Parts: sequence; C-alpha cells; structure tokens
Amino acid sequence: MLLEMASLFNRNGAVMAVELEEQIKEPSDYPDVVEFVEPVKIEGTLKNENEIFVLEAKAGTEVMLRCDRCLAPVRKELCFEIKERFAHAGRENEETETFSGDQIDLADFVKRGIIGALPMKVICREGCKGLCPVCGKDLNEGDCDCDTTYIDPRFESLRALFNDDEEV
Repeated sequence: MLLEMASLFNRNGAVMAVELEEQIKEPSDYPDVVEFVEPVKIEGTLKNENEIFVLEAKAGTEVMLRCDRCLAPVRKELCFEIKERFAHAGRENEETETFSGDQIDLADFVKRGIIGALPMKVICREGCKGLCPVCGKDLNEGDCDCDTTYIDPRFESLRALFNDDEEV
C-alpha cells in the first residue's frame, strides 16, 4: 500500500486526507487467517510538521478464520489504528520511520496492525463442543461412540487425589 505524499513537501502544517483500499490476496503471512473477505481500508490524515510527516488513521478489514474448537469457518471484522511519524532518509531519529522518494509504503504497518488485531481465541459459537480427540468427528453434529476416558499414565498417580473413598 503506497501513500503518495509529494503534495506535502515544503508545506509546513499542510494536511492531506488519506483514503486507501487494497485487497490482500495471499493470507500466508498472517497467522490463522484463511482468507481476506474484504479489502483493507485506511482512512485518516497525513500532516507535515516541519518535514516530519504524521500519519493518524483508522483501518479495518474482514477475514475468515477457523474455530479453535471445531475448525468451522468464522468471519471476523478486524479494526486497528496506525499512528506513525515518518521522515526522509537522513533526517531520521529514534521516534520516526524513514522513507525515500515521495511515497510511503504502509504494507508493514498494515501487517503489524492486522496481526495485532487478530483474536487470541476464535470460537464459532458459545456452546461449540469441538472435535472428538479420538476420531476427529465434529461433536456439534452429534456424539460419537469413542472412549474418551483415557488417562495419560504419567498422571495416573494424581488420580488418587480425586478419589473420595481413598485416603491420601
């Protein structure tokens, strides 16, 4: 996503409206994203403050994720903000990002915003039962006949702590 900003050069205090939209076709750089359903939209302003360019924008998109319990597709809206300060290469300091030419590439800032906006856990619905750990059947569609009472032998000695009729 390239932001054209040549109109702000040498115009201290000038403000430019920012409206960008781009469809991300390849979701492989984004963890857990199956597909981008909507394009990424950015709206905000870019201001020249003594040749330091301040971008303040809101951005958003819709993505398709997988339920963490049953792997069903889940559509989620992601919203994030981009607040960055840019300076030409050679004028940078620790508080600014650098650019050269008359364009700023926002791809890394958009990627960081999307990854930061991804939910830690995605559930398709409140009562999702998930998948059977033995056969993999979707338990939302019905129960299976698998025996799921397996106890890892490493934890067998802990079972005595939960038996009421045994003395520990």
